Amino acid sequence: MPDLTAGPDAPTVASLEDAIAAACARRPTIAAAGFAAHAVAQVGAGARPEHLDELLVAWAAGRGDPAAVRAVDDLMATIAPRGLDPAARDEVRQLARVRVLVASDDRPPRIAGYRGTGPLAGWLRVAVTRVAIDHQRALVRGDVPVDVLAELAAREPDPELRALKARFQVEWRAALTDALAALGGRPRVVLRLHFVEGTPLAAIGRLYRVHESTVSRWVRDAAQAVADAARARLTERLALPADQLDSIARMVRSQLDLSIARLLQG
Repeated sequence: MPDLTAGPDAPTVASLEDAIAAACARRPTIAAAGFAAHAVAQVGAGARPEHLDELLVAWAAGRGDPAAVRAVDDLMATIAPRGLDPAARDEVRQLARVRVLVASDDRPPRIAGYRGTGPLAGWLRVAVTRVAIDHQRALVRGDVPVDVLAELAAREPDPELRALKARFQVEWRAALTDALAALGGRPRVVLRLHFVEGTPLAAIGRLYRVHESTVSRWVRDAAQAVADAARARLTERLALPADQLDSIARMVRSQLDLSIARLLQG
């Protein structure tokens, strides 16, 4: 048991127990079994008693409690990243949700790192800001590695077809980039989560509160939409016979997952 009486402003054990009980009572929809021990440890490590409600929300959200996750979602919805258009703000918020609420193979969700030393809203704002900075840096870089389609073209065994595909890789890259940019909203975010962040379909489903099979369909439909839109854009830009356009489209479609991952990577 930490020494809770150290310092003139430190709570007594009895007052802390009352504060913990009051915090749990104010959040009756959140499962709080086990929270008291966590709260005592965090207060002993520097958490402020006035942030016990927020500590409860973060602790429970890190354990996947639906009511706590909704509370974090509601709080994150109030955070508006600066310098972004509405579509980019929505994408940043959704990516930040993943970074905050989804566990990886080797670590718990980042929300579990909230220690109650300051407001939870401020802690979340830092997380959202970091994602927004990454997003802006990706835009500055162009977010399009030059070797994406070169890799794909190099795998083509037919020398004549390989030369054709290599010749138009710049145009196809531009068409893919435009198609991804036009996609926007949830489909683009889901593609990034799946192909770039490596987020499992089940985890994405929990974030959107849908079944994993629904997410799988979203990914499949979004990828097909990108392929179709890119093919249409390429047709507009290049005066080529349909069979040659189809050859290029088939080559890239066969490795579309790699193309999307590289183009979205930031």
